Amino acid sequence: MKDINAARGRIADVVAESVVETFTGMFGQEVSAAARKPPAAPDNVVMSCVKLLQGRSSLDFVFRFDMELLLMAAAGIFTPEYIKNNPVYEDLACEIANIVCAKVKTYLNDEGYETEMGFPFLPRADEAQRLLQEKVVHMHFFYRDRDKKQGVGVAVNFTVV
Repeated sequence: MKDINAARGRIADVVAESVVETFTGMFGQEVSAAARKPPAAPDNVVMSCVKLLQGRSSLDFVFRFDMELLLMAAAGIFTPEYIKNNPVYEDLACEIANIVCAKVKTYLNDEGYETEMGFPFLPRADEAQRLLQEKVVHMHFFYRDRDKKQGVGVAVNFTVV
């Protein structure tokens, strides 16, 4: 069975392409991958996680979304009244994680890996903290908020265990 660690660099490329494509194509929100690690992740975050399994190895993905970016994305699909009365940001956080990780899974399976993907979930605080402290690949994506200030809109971490 192929070692999933060998694909880490290409996995990061697939994640970067997928995050940008998903926000731009589905939600009309322009995000761009950061060339360097910014000093901080988003402030007001919604987290979602996805696990991919490859034999005895596990790829654990943690997505941290800026609430403002999720609400701006939601405004492209839902009415303001619906957004006000429903926790759409949690659903969006899980759906975006699902889309991105499904593309990673497809890439890996096309490369001869045999990966299975779990359902996206909102982690408990202790679980999120553990996943963020593992040896991870850090990825950050910038966007411009309603005041046209640039900030980190999405931070994606993944680790191979």
